[in-house]
Amino acid sequence: MRRTTICRSNRIALFALAALLAVPALRAQDTSAARRQDSVAAARAQDSLAAAAHDTGLTAQVPSEHTVAAGETLWSIAQLYFGDPLLWPEIYRLNTSIIEDPHWIYPGEMLSLAGMSVVAQGADTTTTIAQNPNPSAADTVKAQNPAADTVSATAAPADTLPPDTTQAVIEAPPPPPPTETYETVFDHPRTQRQRVQDVLRAYSHQPYRPLRRGEFYAAGFLTEQEQLPWASVIGGTEQPMIRSLSGRSTAMQFQQIAVRPPSRASYHVGDSLLVARVDRPEPKWGDVIVPVGVARVTEVQKGQVLAEIVLQFGRIHDGHVAIPLEPFKDPGEVRPAAVEHGLEAHVIDQRDPHELVNAQQIMFLDRGRADGVTLGDVFEVYKPASGVVGEASEVTVVVLMIVHTREHSSSGLVLNVVRPDVQVGLPARLIKKMPS
Repeated sequence: MRRTTICRSNRIALFALAALLAVPALRAQDTSAARRQDSVAAARAQDSLAAAAHDTGLTAQVPSEHTVAAGETLWSIAQLYFGDPLLWPEIYRLNTSIIEDPHWIYPGEMLSLAGMSVVAQGADTTTTIAQNPNPSAADTVKAQNPAADTVSATAAPADTLPPDTTQAVIEAPPPPPPTETYETVFDHPRTQRQRVQDVLRAYSHQPYRPLRRGEFYAAGFLTEQEQLPWASVIGGTEQPMIRSLSGRSTAMQFQQIAVRPPSRASYHVGDSLLVARVDRPEPKWGDVIVPVGVARVTEVQKGQVLAEIVLQFGRIHDGHVAIPLEPFKDPGEVRPAAVEHGLEAHVIDQRDPHELVNAQQIMFLDRGRADGVTLGDVFEVYKPASGVVGEASEVTVVVLMIVHTREHSSSGLVLNVVRPDVQVGLPARLIKKMPS
């Protein structure tokens, strides 16, 4: 019984020793299998990248010029050479002297492609990725055999090991210098200082115009008891879409009106007419004329003419009158100069009477061209001092700029209101005079 027990113990020891010797062999077999899997995966990744580069049309070299063929666009050329159709603005930027409109290129045009290095950089990146397509697999193999890494680290220092040239990585090209920027034609960034300069330039270089053509024709005037050759406005020529409740035939801007000229007067195509309404009579000064628009004769018919409305200041309808347009003399960009003890005048009335005067209203003065009043002159309407002790001295009421002149009267545009209670007969004086 004793001998049999010893034999069984020896057999158990032999089995244990064989198991210990088999473990390193299995680990080595697993490591070699993992390396074979890594090499196969790397080969497959390299083949897939090469196929992708072939499908997208990327090449390592780009020709310096390209001749446009029929049916090609900047979009398709960018796709052909760079694999990205969104790079077409770069091609347009290099050929602005040839291409007028980036949406229209013509067969036979020679387009320059020099200076575009996007494709070469993309090829270098493909090579770098293909040499190490699966870095996580290598890390997994190292984790399966940590003892081998420990032995190699203790066998020799890291700085004495020979370089591994089988896994060399090609470095990417250096970035371009800061001065070389690739901007498309749509990228024009402006600094904060440039934006501020643009705003200031709009205010500092504004031309000064004392009087505009529209202010002259829309001002209105007094007839000064003169019989003017008025024509009659018959009404608009277009049939209204909605029947008018008032029965008047109105017309808007760019519409036609029919005008009946006065007797012994004839109008021609191209003549300009001032359309106005006779508002009310002004004692000793005739009628108050309020302009409502400007019309240009387009057709001459028997007993009437057709005119197109080119300017409109108010409602135009039948019953209004028209007269040949007075020529406007542009004073230019000169400024009136301040004067002392200027011409004295008086307020005749407002063109549109109001209890309180507002800016941009028209007031009539009793001085005109015969007294030396010209367009652009500035008058100051004031209340004189009463001379009573304790009461206010002279007070400025409104400031007027002359926008229309007649022989003995003028029309002033209210620029500034100090006191809105303007009374008829208040004195006014010339404070700024336009150069003659």
